[in-house]
Amino acid sequence: MIKKRISQSFSKSFRTYQNKAIIQKQTATILSEMAKDLTGLGIDLGCGTGFLYESLRKKMIGVDISLKMLEIYKSKNPLAIAGDIEKLPFKNNVFDFAVSNFSLHWTDLKISLKEISRVLKQNGIFCFCIPFEGSLKIVENILGKRNYDFYSEKEAIEILSGYFEIIISFHKEFRLEFKNGLELLNHLHETGSAVGKEGLSLGEKKRIFEKFKNYNKTTLLNFNVLFVKALKKK
Repeated sequence: MIKKRISQSFSKSFRTYQNKAIIQKQTATILSEMAKDLTGLGIDLGCGTGFLYESLRKKMIGVDISLKMLEIYKSKNPLAIAGDIEKLPFKNNVFDFAVSNFSLHWTDLKISLKEISRVLKQNGIFCFCIPFEGSLKIVENILGKRNYDFYSEKEAIEILSGYFEIIISFHKEFRLEFKNGLELLNHLHETGSAVGKEGLSLGEKKRIFEKFKNYNKTTLLNFNVLFVKALKKK
């Protein structure tokens, strides 16, 4: 069910995502600089509408769970396929490199990182960024409870180390300011970020809306993002 919800959420926002996902564009620019020396055939995991492809311009096959996102991606790079990062539709040892911008937090890292390692050739390189614990604090402050299950930076590194040797890693915080809670909520919807847990009733959704509507202060949206360049372990 969670995969279906993610796909639906991003498919609803595919028209607005391209212009509104400002932080994701910023992280794609940084990631493309890290990956500029990569050669051969790559895979763009959770490719979305193609922010990373536009910056990197490498020979890559895009993979995304949202068919609507892929429609836009294919207008930039026709090499794209619908798929799940946790169950990639490729044979072993196919790709020279893999990249992923702002997508892995939607997956079970123990499964997705194993899959990415599987499809990479020996000495394959993986460049990615992932938001980690402490992101979207303002959303949880407005709701008055925990809403997201981000990995901690330590957890992500530990899981990664089972399959890859880290070449470079660093973290950076990104922020966006909004006039009030309602403006923030609209931005979250426009960029495919779900608010509230799965299976909420209409009444619960209305209560969440009211909390954001009644938050009449400047809001600061934050993402703590981990950037990594790593080598597939032998």
